[in-house]
Amino acid sequence: MATPRRFPLAYDAFKALVALLLLLAIVLLAPTRTPPEVEVAVDPSGTVTLSGNAPRGSEVTLEVLREGRVVDRFTARADDLGRWVAARGYAPGRYTLTARSGRGPSTALDFEVPAPAALAPIAIDPLPAEPRAPLRLSGRAEPGEVLVVFVDGLAAGEVTAGPGGRWAFTLDAPAGGHTVQVAYRKAPEVAGPAVALVLEPTPEAETPAETAAAEPAKPDATDATPEPEPAEGQAYVVQEGDWLSKLAEVYLGDPMRYDEIREATNARATGDDRFATIEDDNLIYPGETIWIPAP
Repeated sequence: MATPRRFPLAYDAFKALVALLLLLAIVLLAPTRTPPEVEVAVDPSGTVTLSGNAPRGSEVTLEVLREGRVVDRFTARADDLGRWVAARGYAPGRYTLTARSGRGPSTALDFEVPAPAALAPIAIDPLPAEPRAPLRLSGRAEPGEVLVVFVDGLAAGEVTAGPGGRWAFTLDAPAGGHTVQVAYRKAPEVAGPAVALVLEPTPEAETPAETAAAEPAKPDATDATPEPEPAEGQAYVVQEGDWLSKLAEVYLGDPMRYDEIREATNARATGDDRFATIEDDNLIYPGETIWIPAP
């Protein structure tokens, strides 16, 4: 005769409790996937750099949405340090980025790409035929904006364009070949033309004895014919939107002195074909070289 089983319900309940505890331990001790960390940086040119952290070697799926629509979908892989990075280009506007690693939950991040800066083009005035240091650079830009002057790819200083858009910068660089470029500080993608120049070495100061020996004997004052002194001023390349009275106001301080620019330019043009001949005060053309006398 079979022995009756004691406490059958209690034994079954105990087994169920043990199974539940084992299942709970498996869930708690199992590795969990955390959502990837996301960072967004937008530079003034509109380039968007996406980066973040994720499990080492894992693949991160990224989606970029604009007004609820997916405009970009791509993947990035985390390196041995768990970092991932990607650079993308987007039109101006507001966007939402979602990132997912494996089956981990998605992380959403909003960012905005600004519209490009509406700035006047940067112009650099013609350089002298034999530039020497220190060299005075000048030109035109958006009034009131800060410009960065780059020499051989390195920032050499900053200058602010005046109310009329004129700017000037003294460049003190060693003799030899250099490349100069000027760009807006807040919008570095808007830059002026790259200008290549060769700075001549500065002549060494001569001693009085050397100067006396080098100077030829002066002719009799009665026989000498005085040479005319060169006119002071500067050459200027006409830009789009220039006219004589405007240039006279900027450089000479009085718009009614435009005729002085015409006369000085025509005087230069008689002996130098680089300068334009101004026949009509109302007609000057971009690209022409004129002469602006000293104020």
